[in-house]
Amino acid sequence: MTHAERRQGKWRRADYRLICDCQVHAQRQRTIWRRSITAVSRLRAKGIALLVGVPLALGALQLPTEAMNVSLGGTILTGTFFSEAHETDNDFAIFTTPRMREQFLNPGVTPTRFTLDRVKEQFFDENVPYGSIIYREAVRNNLSPELVAAVIESESDFRPRLVSNKNALGLMQIIPETGRLMGAEDLFNPAQNVAAGTKYLRYLFDRFPDQRLALAAYNAGEGNVEKFGGIPPFAETQNYLRRVNMRTSQYRQRVRGTFLASVRIQNSLVLR
Repeated sequence: MTHAERRQGKWRRADYRLICDCQVHAQRQRTIWRRSITAVSRLRAKGIALLVGVPLALGALQLPTEAMNVSLGGTILTGTFFSEAHETDNDFAIFTTPRMREQFLNPGVTPTRFTLDRVKEQFFDENVPYGSIIYREAVRNNLSPELVAAVIESESDFRPRLVSNKNALGLMQIIPETGRLMGAEDLFNPAQNVAAGTKYLRYLFDRFPDQRLALAAYNAGEGNVEKFGGIPPFAETQNYLRRVNMRTSQYRQRVRGTFLASVRIQNSLVLR
């Protein structure tokens, strides 16, 4: 028999003999697999390759068909076959058995609502040193995460083991006595330092009605703010206030830009 005849499937009975039924099954598997790959490539442009392609591929591997039921509107996809059915629950579950769901979909992860706070939290986690700690402690003390990050950058430039000539320690440059009052045992520990610093900053915000006064007290001390009846006439303190204000604005602009970019991307995906 010629090669062309073999490719066209023109096998004569005398050219082969069936050893067992497994050969038939293997040939059928290969056929189903090729058809499933072709179907996935055609459906990919419509964004449903996962919903259809995975059951098709698993069907080719002879996994139980009860583990491959897919609901898509009013149509149920089972293995490699399509059949009409009644309206099902709108959960779009690809795998109905617990083992398959755990392995492929990780059902413990639930979608997170798209909000500015969520974008801000992710921004700090990914773009700011110790950002997850900063965001957590700022929210816990009802402070702006952008402001807390600006204070840390102005105080230590995110160096957790910095020691000043006044014995202020760590990220938020806290005096050991103040740290103890705020519950911190190790001010070189970033989590303890930021927790103590934000708690002290919250105390100053509650004591002084103006944010600039609270920040001036953080830098120059509460006594100096009371002594001068306002922002002390120290060049260091005045420069400090300008730096914190500028960096707070920069963080807010970056967060806002990230949020708007995320909104545009989400809208573009919805409109497709």
